[in-house]
Amino acid sequence: MSTALETKSLPHNDEAERVLLGAMLLDRSKVSDVLGRVRQEEFYRKNHQVIYTAILRLFEKDEAVDPLLVADELERNGEFHEAGGYEYLNELTQGIPKMANVEYYATIVKQKSLLRQLAQLGQKISMAAVSGEVEPENVVSEAEAALSGLHDSGDRHDFQVFSNVLEETFHLIQERSQVKGNMIGIPTGFMDFDKMTSGMQKGDLVIVAARPAMGKTSFCMNLAIHAALRGQARVAVFSLEMPAAQLAMRLVGSEARLGISELRSGRLQQDEWQVLADAVGRLSSAQIYIDDAGDLNVFQMRAKLKKLQKDRGLDMVIIDYLQLMSGSSLTASQNRTQEVSEISRGLKVMAKELGVPVIALSQLSRAAEHRSDHRPQLADLRESGSIEQDADMVCFLFREDYYKRKKEGEVGSEADSGDPDVGISELIIAKHRNGPTGTVKLLFFKKYTRFENCDGWDSP
Repeated sequence: MSTALETKSLPHNDEAERVLLGAMLLDRSKVSDVLGRVRQEEFYRKNHQVIYTAILRLFEKDEAVDPLLVADELERNGEFHEAGGYEYLNELTQGIPKMANVEYYATIVKQKSLLRQLAQLGQKISMAAVSGEVEPENVVSEAEAALSGLHDSGDRHDFQVFSNVLEETFHLIQERSQVKGNMIGIPTGFMDFDKMTSGMQKGDLVIVAARPAMGKTSFCMNLAIHAALRGQARVAVFSLEMPAAQLAMRLVGSEARLGISELRSGRLQQDEWQVLADAVGRLSSAQIYIDDAGDLNVFQMRAKLKKLQKDRGLDMVIIDYLQLMSGSSLTASQNRTQEVSEISRGLKVMAKELGVPVIALSQLSRAAEHRSDHRPQLADLRESGSIEQDADMVCFLFREDYYKRKKEGEVGSEADSGDPDVGISELIIAKHRNGPTGTVKLLFFKKYTRFENCDGWDSP
């Protein structure tokens, strides 16, 4: 497969590339016209990429651009001979029309670049298919996402007229003014949290992070129940760690306020059976869709969500949890840090594309364990600083009583076996791109895996 592309020249147009470079060497004003349309890697010839980059460096330094100055710039960077020398730079300026239509030639260069990327992607897909090492569904979903990415890269957004944007913004403000209260997103059911966030917003990537035993999964399942039952939202849940049946048991226990250990053993009191039946009846109307396949990547999730959105509708996505996701098999990262960066960026793009909030759980590093107050910080996000960068909101769950009991020897391990049935949990909004940060106090009922509002509750 690999020789097919090597023996046949990939699509390119030397003349279009030469005209673009020559026009910029003759007229500095042409640089800004080309800069907004063509990237350095979209030139086919390596020496053309080098020359274009040198022109851009001079342009960014607000210096003049001509063959002699570009030659000096290339020499300073040790690229003079690779570019073809002064003779080739001079040759580029020969026969260039004074009124060269750089937009036309830039379009040709971009189209040829897109065709090359398609050819290279096709080769990757073919190699993955014939290797027999990748599931066919994975190849299809990743190919679909990669093709979509190529389409987006070819469609360079142009300026929007500000008056049009203002008009759209005014209409949006008018629409939101009709909403009672400040709930413009999907409500979580936690009043103080909703006041600060106005609910979960479309297109947002929300990270809920904590150390083990803080209740990450329980918190997000509570969000799912409230959104689906009280907000009539359609919620997709990717449970990468826990089987669907086990997750459903947690949801039932939380809604019924019945202990998980009792549900697991089936040892319920007579009156508790009716409580269980009532809770199951309520939850049966919830539009919650659970996928417990492990080792999914962003492309596979995106494909599944697009199908769900088309077939049943979609309002919110929950992923438990981010570090259990895998990177793309077609574009394998060099290390896990880069892989997690690719995943978090992919989740943000997915949230924006689907137009729904994506809530991803995340583990934290052990750094918090070594601090005196144990409170999590943004720096504790495990494996990748880009998680913080990509997220619209980062929330931490923290339970001080857990660490107090652990220090006193009442909690023997991270399994939290000695935990009290109810205690205060802090929901720390550490980053909020479009709103305030701060801390919300919640009640956590460990026995029921349930969080509730903290109003009027006094700790014993």
